[in-house]
Amino acid sequence: MSISPDYFKYLDHFSNTVTVRELFESPNTRDAIALRHDVDYDLDLALEMSYWENRRGIRSTYYLLHSAEYWDDPRLIDKCLQLQDFGHEVGLHLNILTDWMTAKVNDVEQALNDLVVPLRDAGVRLTGISSHGDPLCYKHQFINYWCFAELKPPDPVSAESGLSAEGIGVKEHEFQIIYPASHQLVRQDGEIVNLWSASMNKLGLEYDAIHVQHDSYFTDSGGSWHRSDDPIKQEMRTGRHQVLMHPIYWRGNQKIYFFLSTARSGSKWLVNFLQQATPLKAQHEFSLNHYFRSEELIAEKRTAEGFTALVDKPDEVRKLLIDARTWIEELPEDYAEANVYLERFLPLMKEIFPDAAFVHLHRNPRDVVRSIINRDWYDTPEDSRHPIMTGVGWESLSQFEKACLYVKMTNYSLLRECDYQIIFERMVTDTGYLYEKLLSLGIPVFPRLAKSEYDKKINKNYNYEFPDYEKWTGGQKALFHSMCDMVMKDLGYESQSSMIHKYKVSFMKFLQLKFKTLFQKKKPEVIFHTFFNISERDPFTLKGCTMKVVNEGMKVVPEGEKHAHVLFGGGKWHELKSGDGWERYIAFYYRGYLDADISTSGSAQLVCLMYNNDGKLMAKRSLGQIKEQTLPLSFSFKVRSNAERFNLALYMSSFDLPGHLVLKRMLIEKVPLRGV
Repeated sequence: MSISPDYFKYLDHFSNTVTVRELFESPNTRDAIALRHDVDYDLDLALEMSYWENRRGIRSTYYLLHSAEYWDDPRLIDKCLQLQDFGHEVGLHLNILTDWMTAKVNDVEQALNDLVVPLRDAGVRLTGISSHGDPLCYKHQFINYWCFAELKPPDPVSAESGLSAEGIGVKEHEFQIIYPASHQLVRQDGEIVNLWSASMNKLGLEYDAIHVQHDSYFTDSGGSWHRSDDPIKQEMRTGRHQVLMHPIYWRGNQKIYFFLSTARSGSKWLVNFLQQATPLKAQHEFSLNHYFRSEELIAEKRTAEGFTALVDKPDEVRKLLIDARTWIEELPEDYAEANVYLERFLPLMKEIFPDAAFVHLHRNPRDVVRSIINRDWYDTPEDSRHPIMTGVGWESLSQFEKACLYVKMTNYSLLRECDYQIIFERMVTDTGYLYEKLLSLGIPVFPRLAKSEYDKKINKNYNYEFPDYEKWTGGQKALFHSMCDMVMKDLGYESQSSMIHKYKVSFMKFLQLKFKTLFQKKKPEVIFHTFFNISERDPFTLKGCTMKVVNEGMKVVPEGEKHAHVLFGGGKWHELKSGDGWERYIAFYYRGYLDADISTSGSAQLVCLMYNNDGKLMAKRSLGQIKEQTLPLSFSFKVRSNAERFNLALYMSSFDLPGHLVLKRMLIEKVPLRGV
């Protein structure tokens, strides 16, 4: 699942929760935890969070942001109703004064009415709001709930000044908003809006979250608990509590799934279902058919004419698979791909995607043979579009024999190499079976979204020249059973032959276990560990700063008013030469910590720099901000699969230079990615 395991520790700590509406409607209830989610960016991630909460008996409120891109999703209402189906409340994450300030709307109350009426008409029980902390709130000094008359305090100038855009008191001056004594906002075109002029009652809105009576308030705004106490460290069995947790901050490690099969086994149908009814990004035959050129993803069909030639080019296949992985790793979602051609490259797949789950999707071999013949597989001896089974006198076989052998050998390969199986015939006729199979992989299904997708027919055959099994000749049936009976039985299909096969499933399982154990033997490896007070300076590269050894470690002092940095692996910021930095290893991630002291003013960042095979900088990623309160800094990161080397940099911006830093100790470990 895409939700971090840490999130579930909080759910265990809360044990039982209510929606914010329930807290509002029960002012005399003394002991309750209202769990709330402001969905700023990713509605599908919120849907996944709501699914796992529902399975644990947790109920919460999801406030959806009307200025977010997902508001234009044609399935927005269905997703809102799915949240309700899971037992949660749907509210509005209010950003209406921001919309007014940017001239997207002129009449605030009418614009709000246009937002909530379609949702209510569709069955969404929307009665509550929470204010969004848009950056423009701080630039133009306003809080979005200031539009509502019912929320106006007796003395707004004193009551509302010093609050954040979310409506809570904060210590940081940059996040404190000062209420305008004019009780008005003025935008660039000279238009004026009177604050407190819209009516919640007219709009059918009953409460604003921050104004609901509570004894304690917890928020992870900004991705940490720096604006409040951490609720997991608090006793919460008594009192009225409101806990805000943004889904985007609780995303877990990406999971990758490959659904492999013979052709004509429902792979495209499954991809469509996963894309529409689960939180996954699902693709059909993406790998091998895309590559990177100058950091641009380019589509080029390789699983078509000339596929058999590609099989004999392992270096080219490796590059295509690495490019596919690079693109996949940039996705925010978990990833699923169904691709009938990848079975030909399973050793490379296991090398480049050792952390992926490989799922064997199988269909009755009789139906597959019929279907691929009707799709003109192996219709000529020169067929270069489809897999060839080597070492069996392939050229001398008929089209029917080739189809039978392809089905047999492909299924046996997948039986050996895949840890999971899905039966096509049950998948497309039994929703309960499909949901449970996907759940066993950690993939949630959203039933309301699945309902409209399940019965769709995808990629149907339109040529039925080759008949059903019942109309095959006696010779065709005998040939089929002589070639495919053993694999039929291992797949769990009833055989109509008296032949008894000698291959045992237990042997297949042994091979699976042996292969799986091979990858589990990898352990973390320390690639860099230094105490800076005894470290030689040679590996480090400096720019815009000086370094000297002191008793506590290595003191770094920025020079002047320019950007400054320290490269821990040597080299240059925009270029590495051989021996600089560290080598990238596919399917590993890196973790470590930096212990240091920093002056009270200013800050720095730890940055990962990634370089291509020419040694040129191709990407960079911040690993964390270095301030007094963040030290020692723990970090983890993955290097892009199409990078060759990487470096770590201590970066100090001229806009926020620290007086000095003292580097004490640094550790970097290389850790294998674990499978699903």
